[in-house]
Amino acid sequence: MLAVLTILAVAVTDLLRLVHPHLSFRVAQFIQIGWWVVLAVAAAIWVRPEGWAGGVAAVVAASWYYGSERMDGSKQQQRPPSATFAWSGVGLIAVVAGLAWLDVVVLKTSPPHGLMWIALALFLTQTGNQVTRAVLLLSGRDAEGHGASGAVPNSRLKGGRVIGPLERIFIMVLTVVGAYHVVAALMAAKGIVRFPEISADAKRDPAESTAGTKAEEFLVGSLASWGLAGGAGLLAAMFS
Repeated sequence: MLAVLTILAVAVTDLLRLVHPHLSFRVAQFIQIGWWVVLAVAAAIWVRPEGWAGGVAAVVAASWYYGSERMDGSKQQQRPPSATFAWSGVGLIAVVAGLAWLDVVVLKTSPPHGLMWIALALFLTQTGNQVTRAVLLLSGRDAEGHGASGAVPNSRLKGGRVIGPLERIFIMVLTVVGAYHVVAALMAAKGIVRFPEISADAKRDPAESTAGTKAEEFLVGSLASWGLAGGAGLLAAMFS
């Protein structure tokens, strides 16, 4: 229950961040703190005997929120992005893995399946995008590049931010049901679709600083995204 509550806390925190550009800084902070308090109180009332799990989940979500905020930067506070805080993405995955181990080995608890699937699906949407971005930043991507992996440059469409979450959810479900051949076909199809863009980038003038980087970015971003999906599938199998 501890791992699932933490995943839910982080996922909803990141989804709430989507409305921040339309709100003042104080209102956005108030909404986030309100969510963490509600989660902690609800878990204390309804979760037994681990009523404290909601408090732990809220602390992890708050830590991730402030770390990822520093990673992305803030126009409202005139704070530039910082690749240093991309390590918070690695830390988040490590914490979730540790909490899952505690659930299975020490606490020997199993969350409600419905809550687990909702939490994992939400986690693989916006949080999955954020963690993938963190991995790309750690691999050397420009911190000013806010586009999600898979987005087309100079396009008003944000394909990567939609395709990525759908891809991760599909892979998670296919992994749980054991349809590994479909997962392999999905990965191959993605490579085929992106091949023209990667091929064109490889033929650009080597003097350009970003020439030839599309293949590396595609590989790093895809592996990070697929790793998240596979990890979610493994977690779902552990608790099923």
